[in-house]
Amino acid sequence: MNLKLSRNYLWIMSLVVVASMTLAACGAGTAPEPAPAEAEPQEEAQPAEEEAPAEAEAAEEEAPAEAEAAAEEANEDEQISEAAKASEESDITKELDLGATVVSDEEVTSPRDSELFGGEYRSVSTSDAVSFHPYLISDSASRGYANTVYYRGLLRYDENTMELIPNWAESYTISDDGLTFTFILRDDLKWSDGEPLTAFDYEWTYEQAVKPENGYPYLSQLEFIESVKAVDAQTLEINLTEVYAPALGQVDLLTPLPKHIWENLPWDDPEKNPEILSPSVVSGPYKLVEWQRDQYAIFEANENYWYHGAPNIERQIIEIVPDGDVAYQMFKSGEIDTTDITPENLEDAKQLDNATIYEWWSVSASISFVGLNMREGFPTSDINVRHALNYALDKDLLTEEVMLGQAQRVCSIYPETNWAFTSDVPCYDFDPDKAIELLAEAGYTLQDDKMVDENGEQLTLNLLYGPNTNQTRELMAVIIQDELGKIGINVEIQALEWASFLEEFRSAEPTWDLVLLSINSTPEPHTSFPWWLEENIPEMNFSAYINKDIEQLFDEAGATYDIDVRKEKYGEIQQIIAEDSPRIFLFFSKSRSGQNNRIKGIEPTRLGIGWNAEEWYIEEE
Repeated sequence: MNLKLSRNYLWIMSLVVVASMTLAACGAGTAPEPAPAEAEPQEEAQPAEEEAPAEAEAAEEEAPAEAEAAAEEANEDEQISEAAKASEESDITKELDLGATVVSDEEVTSPRDSELFGGEYRSVSTSDAVSFHPYLISDSASRGYANTVYYRGLLRYDENTMELIPNWAESYTISDDGLTFTFILRDDLKWSDGEPLTAFDYEWTYEQAVKPENGYPYLSQLEFIESVKAVDAQTLEINLTEVYAPALGQVDLLTPLPKHIWENLPWDDPEKNPEILSPSVVSGPYKLVEWQRDQYAIFEANENYWYHGAPNIERQIIEIVPDGDVAYQMFKSGEIDTTDITPENLEDAKQLDNATIYEWWSVSASISFVGLNMREGFPTSDINVRHALNYALDKDLLTEEVMLGQAQRVCSIYPETNWAFTSDVPCYDFDPDKAIELLAEAGYTLQDDKMVDENGEQLTLNLLYGPNTNQTRELMAVIIQDELGKIGINVEIQALEWASFLEEFRSAEPTWDLVLLSINSTPEPHTSFPWWLEENIPEMNFSAYINKDIEQLFDEAGATYDIDVRKEKYGEIQQIIAEDSPRIFLFFSKSRSGQNNRIKGIEPTRLGIGWNAEEWYIEEE
């Protein structure tokens, strides 16, 4: 089986999406001059005949505009449907070929064209990382930094078929009973210091990650593994506790760390382990040169990178900026090479001579939602209050005002582009009267435009978001505050800088009632289950939502290779979560990236544009 390999390294930092509300300016209309009092009926008719062509022309202009808008909407729906169909028909939904060996003879060591090497790729972010430790982080900024220097890639999704294919492993074999996965690593894998990268690095790293005291936030995603064993330097054997359908994809959660560097250092103490904040020996396409916290990070190409050596682009510079407006202006002027393009900037960005705007509906779409605190004593622990809030928010308004039509409503945990998606869930369409009725069932009444409890105290909710530079979430918070205010609920907004926000919304004793968040879905729906486990409160399950039926359904979905059974189970999960409403689901966004035209080699696929980032190069004028 000859497979052309591609890398799944996403080194394009996901910048904070920024949006601002567009207000229409309504000027006073000009009154028509009155007809002459003595005008003959025929003379009155004549001007009307002269104006008719103008009215017809206006109608003709309006009709194409409406038709164009309708065509654009239909095109968006078609693209989403195509993405959903591609997801459902992709190899990711097919049963594993038990007993088979998959081999790739792709040549990966020949050097790249030296004439393409060089240059700096410049980007910005509105929030900085907190660590490079791949087993102590769960925020997107830190994950972006960690993925730049530490590679994980036994397998990857093929950018066209979504099939899991060998990557760092030159082959893999699945036992007849589906309980043992054997990976043969390429014999030329190296750490950045030139030392061999081996199965022993994997074995040692796994042994550290699964120690409960080491606090790996995604530990539950490794519970299906019974053991990780280095048979020899190139042979890695992973044994499962039981049949687990997503296993082949989830084993790639293991990011090996250099045993020869880390084994004599403490796992989680940055004061005694400098590798946590300043990694010196890495496996990714880039090495850290310098990191000035909340200012900038500089990376340089790793000459020992496994895939054809150093990437074409020699250096990356990430600068921390106050907000997305600053980022976009820097992008327009050519100071930086990339930025996320927000809905209100989209048309302007498409007119830029120095940039290209890439758009796609991703199988890993970003879902925005309001998390609700389910802990006893908080108003949102009452299901009637949660349902009321769901009905009180005009989600179509939020989608239009915040994303300006560049997003689609979502009603549960999977977007329409995921193969497990079902539409058979409650969506809680805007109905403020229904919200007031449900609040009455929860013991609240509307008095003098205030929603009060039996003691006459107004219902007050604390809405948290971060970072405080995120203008999208600021706008969303203000709209939510306004919408809930219309039914008498007082919403107090709390905006925190990134590190403080992460600490507060994951606190074991939080003070928030509502939290604004977004999360990227994945092609494999099962990877979402840690967010719903009781054992993951508060790090992952920050709302403290407990439903053992959900946990059981996830177990059943993972215990079979029958795709129809799995889809049925994930459908039940979506229904229950939508009914219980631990989150108010808002919308999933269209993926979009602006790239300076000096960046060449970009090849968009359904996985986006970052899948072949090592092949990108800079073409100076």
